[in-house]
Amino acid sequence: MYEITIDGMQKTIPCSCDQTLLRALTDAGIFLEANCGGKGTCGKCKVQILSGRVVGPKGIPLSSQTGNIYTACQVYPQQDITIALKHTEASTKGSMKAGLDDNGRPLLCKTVIAPEYPTLEKRHSLQEMICRACNAPERVAAAGIMRQLAEVAAAKASRITVVTMDDDVIAVEPGDTIEALFGVAIDIGTTTVAGMLVDINAQRIVATHSATNPQAAFGADVISRIESCSAPGGLEALATAIRRCLNEIIAVLCHSASIPQDRVYAIVIAGNTTMGHLLLGISPRSLAVKPYEAVFRQIEPFSPNMIGLNVNSCGKVIMLPNIASFIGSDTTAAIVATDQDVSPTQLLLVDLGTNGEIVLGNRDKLWACATAAGPAFEGAHIRDGMRAATGAIVDVAIDNDGVRVQTIGDGKPAGICGSGLVKAIAELIKTGIIMPSGRFNTEAKKGLYPEVAERLRINAGHSEFVLVEAADSATGSAIAVTQADIRQVQLAKAAICTGIEILLDKAGALSSPQVLLAGAFGNYIDIDSALAIGLLPGVCREQIKPVGNAAGTGAVRALISREILARCERIAGEVAFVELAAQPDFQKMFLANLDFSR
Repeated sequence: MYEITIDGMQKTIPCSCDQTLLRALTDAGIFLEANCGGKGTCGKCKVQILSGRVVGPKGIPLSSQTGNIYTACQVYPQQDITIALKHTEASTKGSMKAGLDDNGRPLLCKTVIAPEYPTLEKRHSLQEMICRACNAPERVAAAGIMRQLAEVAAAKASRITVVTMDDDVIAVEPGDTIEALFGVAIDIGTTTVAGMLVDINAQRIVATHSATNPQAAFGADVISRIESCSAPGGLEALATAIRRCLNEIIAVLCHSASIPQDRVYAIVIAGNTTMGHLLLGISPRSLAVKPYEAVFRQIEPFSPNMIGLNVNSCGKVIMLPNIASFIGSDTTAAIVATDQDVSPTQLLLVDLGTNGEIVLGNRDKLWACATAAGPAFEGAHIRDGMRAATGAIVDVAIDNDGVRVQTIGDGKPAGICGSGLVKAIAELIKTGIIMPSGRFNTEAKKGLYPEVAERLRINAGHSEFVLVEAADSATGSAIAVTQADIRQVQLAKAAICTGIEILLDKAGALSSPQVLLAGAFGNYIDIDSALAIGLLPGVCREQIKPVGNAAGTGAVRALISREILARCERIAGEVAFVELAAQPDFQKMFLANLDFSR
């Protein structure tokens, strides 16, 4: 057994000689991005070996790498080593409303009572005392509340604060704590986890924080993570990773707002179906085999202790209901956030994260489908791809003056995120460097200015277009659009287009509705570029509206309102799920939509 020391951290972790560095780090709660699930094909889990020796699979000696940088999933320590890790910033999931409109009756409430303690003349239990004061004769029965009540009554508190959720008493506290009533809404994305701390009394978001989903160490997409559940201890590792992430987010939120974590009484969670299963430690493997059904669609509210969340132990965790196998509660939340379910006009809601969900309809009827878009829009499976974080290229311009890029944070480029890739491809199509088929047009070099033409190169036998030269990048390596990258975008684009066309046909839509773009991709996407590659068929620019983190907004609204929570439950039960692969013309439509000219 060897020891791994991490530079800049007062921490060492054990690693056996037959354990990859990635596995050792993951087991210790240190998560690297590994889009391929540790198969050694994505090259994302890079670490720098500062001292010590590592070998490859089966003990094969490794040649010296530039800067001693290796992929962690392919190296095994042969002695104590010291490593340096690259900091990975979480991407943003889009804007959130800082204030929220009146949504009806509050889900959570605090009431201060003056208790009438029992005497020899007036004999009654403490339970009955609370029931009478709250006018809730049958709603104070939980053993946990009785333990709290015994402690409060022993001190003969002159005021007692009663905490209720949907009229059920969930906690009692000594004194007047009516001002401190908080909840947390969480959107668990495959790539990014976003948390919002909400002041329930003020109906206002007081803090937000995002973190990279640590399950990225097990693969970029839900299928990779489902496969990881089959390995010994895999399900437990995935569950532990996301629970630890939620606790870290909650701690940051409460610290930034200077409130104790035990003043958080409710957590509302939205996420795709797989994420919900993994959080609860329920195997999602049924989602990966016919007929691709989930274990559950809805879960009763439960104690935060059940999954080890560090908030008020008498609080509740509410998981919003899923719609179908691959259309989760994040879509339910997005529908309610945009009021699509009560809209008199038809709306097309498109969430282009790692998973692509599309919902069409209005208050009369809603149709939804999940598209196998893959994680290209989040920068995964793209050679120089990264999340929408500092250093990511989000804008590209190609003209006679050359190539110009803009990054998040305006610093040196470190990679390209999904929206930047779409913009780059749109520019390459406009200049004729990429043909409608998606192939590079090497003949186009003859008509280009030299500054642009020389960037279309052959690398390892494959064409690529260099956006940023190695000397100008933050990583010291060139950033380029490769033929394989273009293919990934084509596949995602075709899936989205086909899903939209099938839903429009199902709804009998005579004209294209307003399009609502949700999520991180929708937050940064250049709409003209999306239209240029044919991502949104039959739509003009004026019809498109970015709506930010709709799933997070919907989770917040459900946290503060019983009516909104009830709407979520109704929506999940009424949306008509359309299985795209079962549609007669799906394959034909998909192949046709690969072309960028459509």
